[in-house]
Amino acid sequence: MLVRTLPIRWMACWCATLFFAGQSTQTLIATELPNGTQLEKVDFERHVMGLLSKTGCNNGSCHGSFQGKNGFRLSLFGLDADRDYNALTRELHGRRANVRQPDESLLLQKAAGLTSHDGGIRFTRDSWQYGVIREWIAQGMPRSKEGSEIRELTIDPPLYMILQPGQSSQVRVTARFADGSKEDVTPFCDFRMQDDAVANVNVAGGIEAKQPGDSGFNVLYRGKVASIRVLVASSGKQNADFAQFAHNAIDKEVNNKLRLLNVAPSGLTDDADFLRRVTIDTIGALPSPDEIRKFLADRSPDKRARKIEELLKHPLHGAIWATKFSDITGNNTLTLEQPAPLQVPRSQQWHDWFRVRIEQNMPYDQIVKGVLTATSLEGQSEKEWIAQTNKIDEDALKSMDTSEYAKRKTLDLFWRTRQAVPSNIWGEKVAAAFLGVRLECAQCHKHPTDQWTQADYRSFANIFSNVTFSTNQYSSSELRQMVVAENKKRTEANKDPKNRNNLITLREMFVAAEPVRGNRLMTDPDTDKPLTPKAIAGPEFPAAKGVDLRVSLFDWMASPENPFFARSFVNRVWAHYFGVGIVDPVDDFSQANPPTNAALLDLLATEFVKSGYDIRKLETLILNSHTYQRTSKPNESNKFDTRNYSHGYIRPMMAEVVVDIINDAIGVTETLPSNLPKDKRITEIGTTQLGNQNIAYVLQIFGRPPRTTACDCERAMDPALPQTLFRMTDTTLLRKMTVKSNRLWTLLNDKSMNDEQVFTELVLGILSRYPTADEMQLLAKFREREPDRAAAFNDIFWALLNTREFILNH
Repeated sequence: MLVRTLPIRWMACWCATLFFAGQSTQTLIATELPNGTQLEKVDFERHVMGLLSKTGCNNGSCHGSFQGKNGFRLSLFGLDADRDYNALTRELHGRRANVRQPDESLLLQKAAGLTSHDGGIRFTRDSWQYGVIREWIAQGMPRSKEGSEIRELTIDPPLYMILQPGQSSQVRVTARFADGSKEDVTPFCDFRMQDDAVANVNVAGGIEAKQPGDSGFNVLYRGKVASIRVLVASSGKQNADFAQFAHNAIDKEVNNKLRLLNVAPSGLTDDADFLRRVTIDTIGALPSPDEIRKFLADRSPDKRARKIEELLKHPLHGAIWATKFSDITGNNTLTLEQPAPLQVPRSQQWHDWFRVRIEQNMPYDQIVKGVLTATSLEGQSEKEWIAQTNKIDEDALKSMDTSEYAKRKTLDLFWRTRQAVPSNIWGEKVAAAFLGVRLECAQCHKHPTDQWTQADYRSFANIFSNVTFSTNQYSSSELRQMVVAENKKRTEANKDPKNRNNLITLREMFVAAEPVRGNRLMTDPDTDKPLTPKAIAGPEFPAAKGVDLRVSLFDWMASPENPFFARSFVNRVWAHYFGVGIVDPVDDFSQANPPTNAALLDLLATEFVKSGYDIRKLETLILNSHTYQRTSKPNESNKFDTRNYSHGYIRPMMAEVVVDIINDAIGVTETLPSNLPKDKRITEIGTTQLGNQNIAYVLQIFGRPPRTTACDCERAMDPALPQTLFRMTDTTLLRKMTVKSNRLWTLLNDKSMNDEQVFTELVLGILSRYPTADEMQLLAKFREREPDRAAAFNDIFWALLNTREFILNH
């Protein structure tokens, strides 16, 4: 037997380390912590691991990187205590932690700047951090591995910290461990304030209020996250009578939060602004002058409720939500299966499949079921499926008719991609779309600010490992024979050899009995053993031959106790109507991103589930609330509010809506390429490839997403300079303004109308209100300077279209 001889010096150091580990060679010295408590016994997990994270030693740019730094590697964010303990106590001949001479430990020498350290000084020799780590080394580097596993992390105060500007306070963080003990771990936590304009936080957890507002506040401790909201209340007494601002349960929860902030809500917006706002939000259009006159003349107390009901049943309402669902589910034309001539029609089929269901007010859970559990055959016989597919393809190529595909129970196009998609990408897409959870950070390591681990990520991906869409795989041998025969018939019918690349062949999307090639079950990163498919924050779904685990996943998702499904969707609906979600971004439900109003989110989710996932009831509840109908004019107490809905928020519109309302205002229709449906608005178009460079450019600068990732962040809603320049100088837009059949020229050609009447109709048609007295006086003065009536009104036309009042929803 060959025995390698170890250097005597190395063996001596190693033996000394083993001998002293777990033993104290010095008298225990209590270390005073910043919160005034005395720490007598230092533990590796409870204290040292927290300090390594707090001082940044184990982050990705330092020793937590994959390759470490200068030969010293820690686990990223301190998520592997065993590895870190070995690195500190066993590597480098035990010099990183010297039990006999703690002050000579490299861990202390480098961090305190007493010897060369690329990371700089992390704490000083006279600091409490130095004292804690020194005492841990002196005590023999003890650890209570099992007993120190965190069971719960809580913050005091538990929900809100309420301060006045200039006031300070201190949070207290308590950890409950596996051995049943509880400990104040505040000094060992990392603290993050989401909005430092509202309040600051120091390294010890001390919070100083700056200005009235509301910010999320996160505590990170050894991979666990806890959050509260810090409210800085307005000073002074508010005399608001909250009873007059409460129409339904939504208002009650919103007003409860405003009371804490000492903020008075604004009153209701006027009828004209309400009509414009709700029409843009629900159908992506401007109300016509006649609609405005009729609505303003109506004195019925329920006219707003009746208008809401009317708009939610309008055909264009389905188009708005079909566009949003196309974003959510990734309706990207270029990623759809080929041939190219069918990609645009299939994008339209995708869009209209959703549109029909919104128009029918199908329950949300059934819509999701149709996406999540889709197959090509969906229970039909092979012969029926082939006949249906032939009809769908024929209608799409001849007339862009999508009605046959819309009859399908399921949206198999969601899974029918041009290139094979790995199961983990399906997991990311489904989690973001239907649970509002971003999993991608957990692909390589535990999510730093959420609960998801690599094992969670891979277990969820394994649910989709049997999803199959291939040119040579079918769910049965009978279907294979029928498809081969059908494709042969199509090849023989295609007489043009130059067009063979565009041959439309049949392909089936189904769930195979075994994981498909290249998509084997993902393994545990620690053991390399296959992981059982499992829902995130949910149950396991043991794989069984021929069982579609997506059905089990849907059943779990749609159950009332699911923590994400209902909340995620009601949050999306809320964000659509207010411009900002209760959880924002809407696809970032995480421990570090607490809802601005948890009680409101719970209320909406509870009502949504109770209604049987009725989308229209949810929208009706929101739109009839005083909160939605508040004026966008703030008062003195709420002028800084951006997330508590004390007044209406002035906000940009969806890019597709921008194009449509510009055409509404001018009085023209959009000219679309011949391969798109005729006489349609942009919100009715499903494809991401419009074939019109001008429209594509406008949609791009106003933020339409390319739908390439499963992230809501792809749709940019922020104002930008190119948007302003487009409205001012775009040649196509200026040409529309000179078309003799548009709104302006139709009015000017009516010889019975004087200047004031023409101007009134323009303001009604573009700004959706009557002109003010001041505007009428400006008109008179302008006409005195510009005697050419056509030129004068052309300038007015252009000016109205370039106002912020027109391009923003308010």
